[in-house]
Amino acid sequence: MDKNDIFKIGIGTWKVDPDNFEKDIEALKYSFELGQNYLPLSMLYNNGKVVEKMKDYIKLIGREKLFICVNLERYVEKIEDVEKQLNNYLETLDIDYIDCFQIHTFAVCKISMLEIYKEIFRLVKLGKVKYIGVSNVNLEQLKEINQICKIDFFEGVYNLDCKYYENEGLIEYCKENDILFTAYQPLRRNKISQKNYSILMELSKKYNKTQNQIMINWLVKEKEIMPLIKSTNKDRIKENIEALDFEMEKADYEKLNKFQNEKINSIEINWNEESGVTIDQLANQNEANM
Repeated sequence: MDKNDIFKIGIGTWKVDPDNFEKDIEALKYSFELGQNYLPLSMLYNNGKVVEKMKDYIKLIGREKLFICVNLERYVEKIEDVEKQLNNYLETLDIDYIDCFQIHTFAVCKISMLEIYKEIFRLVKLGKVKYIGVSNVNLEQLKEINQICKIDFFEGVYNLDCKYYENEGLIEYCKENDILFTAYQPLRRNKISQKNYSILMELSKKYNKTQNQIMINWLVKEKEIMPLIKSTNKDRIKENIEALDFEMEKADYEKLNKFQNEKINSIEINWNEESGVTIDQLANQNEANM
């Protein structure tokens, strides 16, 4: 599948239940029927059991109808581990290639990120990978990697509360370099809507949409970001897709653009395992008090 054929909302797979997959697979099938075709996977999810179960989903839908993105996880002690992890995904999913391969985090890798991406580029040339992605790095690191090999996807935390990557200029860099920004925790698992921010309540009432629909619409149509949203509830999946069916006034998009959570903005990011909060945990901080 070509990068340009990806639907505007990705299928989140974190916490898909491998023990009740017969139920979840029906919801995943429904997601595809409504257009969703971007499938991100990680061997960290439930100790690889989610990936094992997704083999059945891929066979049900058809390999060529899905865009499959997998994560290189943190257990990289030697360069051979990169291809070893990729082969594990290919064998477990029973497929011949991966659409996008990306490192999940550099936090405990013993190999430099530039060495890793030179190896990933080699795997692209072998035909095992089509596109290259990267996740959970800062702007400086992204620029370094993009000089080694063309990056097509960036996966990072982004939502109304947590605009670190925008404030630091990384989202603008992605736009300038044809890198699709995909956002995890775009709704904070419904926790942002539970705060009942006045701006969301106002726009929800004005457009007769849920607060989550307001945020999804803003992310896709204004920010040009692809949110990754996990749901195995068919009504919620339909609601999420219907968030794309309306337009807001420019002034309303601007209100959402200007919104800043200063408590989140003040948190120090830990990029070197020294101090601060790791980027993947940023949106989780001080939840009860925000």
